[in-house]
Amino acid sequence: MIQPDSSGVNFGNLHDLAALYAVDALSPEERTAFEQHLAGCRTCRDEVAGFSEAAAGLAAGTALAPPPELRDSVLAAVRNTQPQPGQQAPRGLSPLPSTPVPGGPAERRHRRSRRLLAAAGAVVLVPGIALAGWALGVRTAEHEQEQLAAAEQERLSALLAAPDIAARSVDVEGAAATLLFSERLDEGLFVGPDLPAPEPGSEYQLWLVEGGTPVPDARFKDGGERGVWLRGNVSAADAVALTLEPEGGSVTPTDPLLAVAPIDG
Repeated sequence: MIQPDSSGVNFGNLHDLAALYAVDALSPEERTAFEQHLAGCRTCRDEVAGFSEAAAGLAAGTALAPPPELRDSVLAAVRNTQPQPGQQAPRGLSPLPSTPVPGGPAERRHRRSRRLLAAAGAVVLVPGIALAGWALGVRTAEHEQEQLAAAEQERLSALLAAPDIAARSVDVEGAAATLLFSERLDEGLFVGPDLPAPEPGSEYQLWLVEGGTPVPDARFKDGGERGVWLRGNVSAADAVALTLEPEGGSVTPTDPLLAVAPIDG
């Protein structure tokens, strides 16, 4: 069931936010709503305690600076890799030629009167149909939101419970960010709630560095507030890099590299 906070704002099923709360990956509004819920929910308090204990266990030793040769190899790959040529935009469809409709004035008047009657009926029916469709759309959206939140919770819970989970803390121009990853699960989550919002027309982009070659991965604009899941092959990567790119992303990283978090070792 959708649960609103005291302001009446809906945040989906608040039970599904426990793991995100434990790793500080909620927005301020979500955090406020969840903490209000937490005061009266023992189940969520137990879950948060467990997740927080797991996260605290990662705190020691998470700040692992990338070796200079790793950063140098990424920069060298950036300079030596040429962007792939852009694909040609698909051509639009040509408009169909108009065909003259045969018939005299009487036939045209008859067709016009039928169109007017049909339009009048539509005016009566459309508001009811639109209202029913809107209500159905709202219910569907709420259901999908709950499903997404539950899937997010399950995915994060699996990552936090992974026997080989590791974390790397990085500094992004004065803002702290964390990479959580499991090579066994081939999963990685970048969390940077304090990252400044990028300038208009730009966005953050993550890169999986494989053998010194940066491979484009997830892009985001919200500072990683809810966490950004890596999409590529985490288990094959040596590091994860972060850059600021033009909106739409790039095929090679743009200098400077904002952060590099090593994965191996």
